[in-house]
Amino acid sequence: MIEVKNLSKHYKDRIAVNNLSFKIIPGVVTGFLGPNGAGKSTTMKMILNLTRPSQGEVIIDGKKYIDLERPIAKIGALIDADAVNPRLTADQHLQLIAIASGISFDRVDEVLQKSGLEKVRNKTVGQYSLGMKQRLGIAAALLGDPKTVILDEPFNGLDVDGIKWLRSLTKKLAREGKAVLISSHLMGEIQAIAERVIVLAQGTLIADMTIEEMSKKSFSSYIRIQSEDNHRLQEVLKEKGGLVQRNEKESIVVRNLEMEDIGITAKENSIALFELTRIHPSLEQLFMEMTDGKVDYVSDEKHEYKGR
Repeated sequence: MIEVKNLSKHYKDRIAVNNLSFKIIPGVVTGFLGPNGAGKSTTMKMILNLTRPSQGEVIIDGKKYIDLERPIAKIGALIDADAVNPRLTADQHLQLIAIASGISFDRVDEVLQKSGLEKVRNKTVGQYSLGMKQRLGIAAALLGDPKTVILDEPFNGLDVDGIKWLRSLTKKLAREGKAVLISSHLMGEIQAIAERVIVLAQGTLIADMTIEEMSKKSFSSYIRIQSEDNHRLQEVLKEKGGLVQRNEKESIVVRNLEMEDIGITAKENSIALFELTRIHPSLEQLFMEMTDGKVDYVSDEKHEYKGR
């Protein structure tokens, strides 16, 4: 198991990661989420000893990374799919890693087959598409049969077949008892494979919970209402303890009250209801709500490009 303890990374002009603590649990696919600049990649690099933390530590099976006898058997990672010599073939790239790590070439054959690259193993990496490079990076991450697999944006560049393959692979790794940490901006893919999510914003941990726990949180499901007098209904529901917000399309959103309470309150105040619907937000909607106001880079939709 990997434990991140009070991890921070400070640069001259900013704090990339701020006092971060969490565990990467065996047998579980964990989604590692956050807006651009949230500190996800920096955290992954500190776990892999590629970046030195300003404070805190990462403990891997009771040891620091530099004290591991065979790190490749503990952690396999894909951080940058382009970080490969383009003149090498996939076979040569993986064989070099295998030689340096004391791994047999039979294992190279195995991961090439597992990643779907066996037929193009002798093509140079410079001829690979981004999706093929992602497959090669994942093959390299699996080469040492590690206990933990860390993948940074692995879905980028994959076609439909590649996405289906990666979904199946990550679930299979978890069933084998491996810990899998995946960073991605594709919320639908994380929702399809992850049992747990860790969410960062501006370098700070804002959520660490299972998907099931997240669905039960107060900020999760809500009730959408349309009525003949939304303004009045909003006021009386607030008096009942409801958390009420105006929504688009002339509706209101209510949390902290059950549908029965809302219906009875509307009846008692002679307000006709046109819609009363329980909504279970997607992971993307929950993510947007959790990170609202905590995003460093926000597009300005008011300034649209006007072509000539």
